[in-house]
Amino acid sequence: MALDRYIHDLLFLHDCVIVPDFGGFLTHYRPARLDEQRRLVLPPSKDLSFNKHLVRQDGLLVDQLVRREGLDFPGAKVKIDAEVAGWKRKLQHHGRLEVLRVGTFFHDAENNLQFEPDRRVNFLKDAYGLRPVAAVPVPVVELPVINPAPTEIAAIVGKERGRLTGALAAAAVAAILLTAATWWAVGSSESNPIAWSGFDVLRGSEPSRYVLPAAPPAPTGEPVQASFWSAPADLHGVQELPIAGPDVAPVAVDLGQAPGNAAPESTAVATPAVRSRYHIIGGCFLEKENADRFISELQAKGFAASLVDVKGGLHRVAYGSYPLKATAMEALNAVRKEEAPDAWMLVK
Repeated sequence: MALDRYIHDLLFLHDCVIVPDFGGFLTHYRPARLDEQRRLVLPPSKDLSFNKHLVRQDGLLVDQLVRREGLDFPGAKVKIDAEVAGWKRKLQHHGRLEVLRVGTFFHDAENNLQFEPDRRVNFLKDAYGLRPVAAVPVPVVELPVINPAPTEIAAIVGKERGRLTGALAAAAVAAILLTAATWWAVGSSESNPIAWSGFDVLRGSEPSRYVLPAAPPAPTGEPVQASFWSAPADLHGVQELPIAGPDVAPVAVDLGQAPGNAAPESTAVATPAVRSRYHIIGGCFLEKENADRFISELQAKGFAASLVDVKGGLHRVAYGSYPLKATAMEALNAVRKEEAPDAWMLVK
């Protein structure tokens, strides 16, 4: 019976193959390595070892005989036991047993059973067909160090210094030309009707912001055609009136109470500027501290804020007060656009 062939085939598929009442063959993966003594590069493989204490039946070898030779389980076990008995007699009489394509068993000087695997067989299927490759050492070539003469070093340094000086000079000329071109473009853009949007690099990029005028423009001696809007005498309270013109949406205006029903107002009122009839109201506060705080915030932003009056127990704070309707309308539009969309105009 070719028991050695069955063991050889099973070692490709399993890491452990046990021969009942004899011992077990074990395989362990070993990566590719360099054998410096023989100057060979060995492929990855499975190292084979033997353990005589693994004698318990695992069924692999018996199943192999059942499938290959068509035997039943008891018949296969009897054949294996007979083969193992022959191995033991051969070891006892000759002291050596060779299992083909697996390895060799022998007794050492102290009569201990030893196993030497067959190094020609690689049981790793992934490395099937790979053979050891000769390891050829790569010669290390040391290039000679060439030390140039001092005169050559001086010539190289001088040449590189000349290139650097030329590059710096070219950069300086380019910077001067760019600055001159920028000044010319910016200077000519003031008289040129062409729009130089985003080209003026010498000025700040902060967007322009409307600043409410603090006082009416100073008289120039020339007659000014100022259009004053007069509220109807028979209207009182908050009314929506077209004070900006017939083509503009009406504006909410507080015309005050009727003379007979006027309630006494608080005397703690900030007196507006003389002839400042138009007030841009930004908030009404029940507590005077809140009104003062709001005035401080507006003044910090650049507005000429003030406390206009106290109406119905509410302190009315204005962004600014103006004598001319046109100036007040311009300020109201700017405040609604940039600060408070709910701002309204008070006429007093």
